[in-house]
Amino acid sequence: MSLVPLTLHALKTSLSTPEALGCTSRRILSLGYPDILASPAQTARIFGPDIAAKLAFRADSQQILKWHNMGEQAGGVIEARSLFTALGYELDVIDLVEARGGEIIHDLNTPLPAEHHGRYAAVLDAGTLEHCFDIAQAAKNVAGAVALGGFAMHGNPLNMYNHGFYNLNPTWYHDFYAANGFAIERLDIVLEAVSETPRIGAAPAYQRFTNMPDGATLLAIARRKSAAEIRWPIQHKYVVNPTLQG
Repeated sequence: MSLVPLTLHALKTSLSTPEALGCTSRRILSLGYPDILASPAQTARIFGPDIAAKLAFRADSQQILKWHNMGEQAGGVIEARSLFTALGYELDVIDLVEARGGEIIHDLNTPLPAEHHGRYAAVLDAGTLEHCFDIAQAAKNVAGAVALGGFAMHGNPLNMYNHGFYNLNPTWYHDFYAANGFAIERLDIVLEAVSETPRIGAAPAYQRFTNMPDGATLLAIARRKSAAEIRWPIQHKYVVNPTLQG
């Protein structure tokens, strides 16, 4: 998974809200190590020179850039833990394997251990959920790990065929999080997410829509407002009209 300038901007904004600042947790959980695919100059523009001055860089920068099909990047790839430490947070990473070093080894298709429940100011899913076959359990793990006042941030495919097991719909986020004590703060359709000038538009919550270009993704941020027990939703259109078919 990776964090690009667009998602770094979103992360900064969401960590700066009064609710986030009042959240008791100062830990962040990432599903997979979050490769920072933003240059040092871009990162400095987003977070400021004081934060940029505290950043470290990965010794395996060239391998990471090659893995993401990217060219050389001046200064290398920022070490994600150094960025979150500079922001005042500790970073935990969960994955099936130790890909970048220091990951908590766990299969998100299975329940997350209780020690992680309600522990995190933010849970970052920048492209992992669609690769979990039991996406319902993986989503339950994400929501359950968020502390009161914290948020989940998702970057998942809208129509990237065979990228993962699933492409997601806007109603998925609205229905799941509304049923579980969260409020959607942002839900956008994003085109060309890794470019300097991504195209962004608000995603319809429930209305059907067509003609999305290949490779479109969704950026969603949901804030935890209450510590409700995580449960499965009924799709909105059936809640408002139980006789509706199709």
